[in-house]
Amino acid sequence: MSKDAEVSEKLEETLRQHRRGDNRAQGTLAVSDREGYVGDTIVFKGRNLPANDVFEIEWSTTRGSWGVLKANEVVGPQYQPDKKTLATVTTDDSGQFDEHWEIFEDYGGVHAVKLKNQDGEVVDQTEFEILPWFELDRTEAELGDAFTITGYGIGPNIVTNNYQVAWDNGYVGYMTGVQNRGTATAEIRAVGSPGEHVIQIWRNYRGIPYLQNNTQSPYGPVSQGRQYKWTVEVTEPEEPPETAWVDPQFDESPIGLHYPELDEDTDAELEITPQSGQSGTSAFITGRNFPPETDVELIWYRHEGHRVKGIPITPEPKTDVLPDVTTDEDGSFQLEVEIPPEEGATRPITAAVDGKEVAVTGFMMQPDIETFEPTSGPVGTEIEIELSGVGWTTYENQPFFVYDNKPLGFVCGTSGDDKEGVLRVELPATGDPGWHFIDIYPSISHIEEDEPDFEVYPHLSYIDNHPMRPLPAMHLAFEITEE
Repeated sequence: MSKDAEVSEKLEETLRQHRRGDNRAQGTLAVSDREGYVGDTIVFKGRNLPANDVFEIEWSTTRGSWGVLKANEVVGPQYQPDKKTLATVTTDDSGQFDEHWEIFEDYGGVHAVKLKNQDGEVVDQTEFEILPWFELDRTEAELGDAFTITGYGIGPNIVTNNYQVAWDNGYVGYMTGVQNRGTATAEIRAVGSPGEHVIQIWRNYRGIPYLQNNTQSPYGPVSQGRQYKWTVEVTEPEEPPETAWVDPQFDESPIGLHYPELDEDTDAELEITPQSGQSGTSAFITGRNFPPETDVELIWYRHEGHRVKGIPITPEPKTDVLPDVTTDEDGSFQLEVEIPPEEGATRPITAAVDGKEVAVTGFMMQPDIETFEPTSGPVGTEIEIELSGVGWTTYENQPFFVYDNKPLGFVCGTSGDDKEGVLRVELPATGDPGWHFIDIYPSISHIEEDEPDFEVYPHLSYIDNHPMRPLPAMHLAFEITEE
């Protein structure tokens, strides 16, 4: 390349850089509204931009999840910065664009919105605030059915990520959108005498309603202008309600962190099918690559200990739960077993040869109602309730009992030989003649972070926001009769 050509090339490159710099320095991004709700449509407006050029609109947000250590210890809500490209836009001959956008499900609060050119450089930016709001699926339900509340734009900060639900001015429990991009779902039982009742949403980082939410709160009213209180009607049921049921459960896998250590590392393999279920589930335990024609001891494990007493919770062997087996000439075996009523979470199963544990698998024990009797009687009747499948981990070991939408108290799933994996409760039947309902919700027994306070309250948004595992609620219906 000649000297003149080289100078000319450098000059052209300088001009190109200058033009790109001018493009970066010019441009305006505005939004039609400064705040709004999930589901609203807003317009991003680009002005003073190069004609017929391409830009990206970038949305700043966060990723939310529960911090859980050792698949057991709940640290608290954890949020990390995130960003999403909302649209790629092209300016017209006047250097303008209008981009309509429906606000997607995301955390409440202020979000930065950036306009970027093709070099990834920010031309201009603005802000938009998502406001929280709640909707109710219906305003009439038969006694025993549920009203479904969905919250949108629940925030990541300690004040706006904890909302409480009240029924007839009585606290039921809380809902939060920690791990579902600020969206949370809760079901509230239709209870009480037929007629009108009131459902209301409150807000407070302490986990219980702050009664000045809508009068003197520095954070403004609960739903920032949208409905947060509904008058609903409970009607007589056409048929008697089901007396005991558990929410649908998912297929799950055991958690390897909760297995005991093996004595020897061999080629032996152990598996169980299915890997999850309630007591009474028929399962097949299969072993492979064991010594041929050899006796194998199958050992069931239960987690034992006591947090309050300072006794570490560890997997302890129970040799009388499963039978021994003998491998065939290929070193394999298969055994059909019925899962017993037992402590919940991962139930490790090991296989031992000559007293040495050489293989491990696990069964994810899920909650079930073992006993609920009687199902009717006069006021004062002692109701006996037995639950199995309640786990030892901090996010599942304290199911919370709610009687006619009034919190009563919790039970504890920390195991011991005296409990044999089944929790027993006796409650007196109370209320007017007719049907009354006991809902048993998941709760979180301990959280390392102090705020917001989620500890030992009924977690109503367990459906889509509970830590670690999708735990079910359990439901009971009791009929009070005349003396």
